[in-house]
Amino acid sequence: MVAVVAKLQFVRRIGLGAITVWLFCGSGFAQVASQPSFPAGTIIPSVTCSADPKETYALYLPSGFSGDRQWPIIYAFDPFARGRVAVEVIRAAAEKFGYIVAASNNSKNGPMGGSPEAATAIWQDTQQRFPIDQKRRYLAGLSGGARAATSIAIACSGCVAGVIANAAGFPPHTLPSRDMKFAYFAAVGDADFNYAEFAHLRPKLEEAGARYRIRIFAGTHGWAPAEVWQEALDWMDLQAMAAGFLPRDQVRIQAALDGTLVRAKTFETTNNLLAAFREYQSAVNDFHDLAGISPARDRLAELQRNKHLKAAQKQEMAEIEQQERIEATPSAQMQKLSSGDLDVAGFTELRSSIADLKKQSQGTGHESLVTRRAVIGLVVQSFESGQDSMEQKNYNVALHFFELAAAGSENPSGAHYQRARIYALISDKKNMLAELRRCLAAGVHDASALNSAEFRAYQDQPGFRALLDEWKQKAQH
Repeated sequence: MVAVVAKLQFVRRIGLGAITVWLFCGSGFAQVASQPSFPAGTIIPSVTCSADPKETYALYLPSGFSGDRQWPIIYAFDPFARGRVAVEVIRAAAEKFGYIVAASNNSKNGPMGGSPEAATAIWQDTQQRFPIDQKRRYLAGLSGGARAATSIAIACSGCVAGVIANAAGFPPHTLPSRDMKFAYFAAVGDADFNYAEFAHLRPKLEEAGARYRIRIFAGTHGWAPAEVWQEALDWMDLQAMAAGFLPRDQVRIQAALDGTLVRAKTFETTNNLLAAFREYQSAVNDFHDLAGISPARDRLAELQRNKHLKAAQKQEMAEIEQQERIEATPSAQMQKLSSGDLDVAGFTELRSSIADLKKQSQGTGHESLVTRRAVIGLVVQSFESGQDSMEQKNYNVALHFFELAAAGSENPSGAHYQRARIYALISDKKNMLAELRRCLAAGVHDASALNSAEFRAYQDQPGFRALLDEWKQKAQH
């Protein structure tokens, strides 16, 4: 077998951690060792990598899978090592369009997240087990996992055909270039704190002449919904047709173009000229080698001269600047908390300001939406700072950060859970139980959460046992 991976090394910053890649691919096709014994049409939660048993991945083979043809594959990276979650999100689209999905159960955000080892092991294992179409290998990720996927695609220079990035764009200090050899599909929620990042990324992709599409959906920071994934894989197939990697299907091409034009016209009827403009732009960029686009090109030119479009573009930039202003002071105060320079009064004021922002974000207008992006960004900053403080065993500061996260979060259960872990570590049983009850009241869905090592010393104590029984019962429901 020709080696498909010789070296994988990460050095770029992803979120608060570090991850970059050099991926060197061999030429030719991998030799499949044997017909895989995995069931098709169902999610396999854990497949152990033959060359590295510490690494596992969730797997989905489309129901029509057989070993006598080559298949496209998506390698997915969730920031919390939730391989099955990633596969479940992609599954319907993968089934419809015939993609294998392999998602790491080990890779997660942070400098110790294990993404280099996970990417290497899964890549090698799937190339050995399955008949992979070498020209239709794709990477996908959420948040830091999206940056990891893009890093791999940039660094390996042609080893993958496309990237599907969810909720985060390019690695820091990295810009799109004309050397990009992959198609780029990005999905971001309209209330995502990273929304501004994609607004800034869009013109850079245009300048680089990239093959790209950015889809905005209603939601916050997370995996795109199933219908967006269907659009993403359909779009990747169109890119493969344009490149000659997949036979052209004119019926399917025309249907995709018609769908894009329908979206554009719908946005126009609702007076959302900026969204309409971007749909016409996608029609021209995506289909110029595949179908007739004269009507789309003509309408695009008309909109470019429309003063209302220019006003909408300015409004979008104004909202991004507003989000930055909202975040600036609380973010600076958090820096003081990290360094020990924030007194009790300052912390109380910071917590109140985040709670107030949460209230302001619960309206329905554009201003509330911008505030929602800002407050979610502050919650994420609080949470990640709390995790950093825990790793440094600075438990008092970590408790404060998770308190801030709880004050701003729509669902504070995760923050209360982290506070409970800290109280368990410092042997404060009373506050540990109080935080776990708050976690239950906010809503918890993981029946195994209390199996964490921090809680083992309390497993046989009556108060903890009673709470554990209630926890498991609510998690089941």
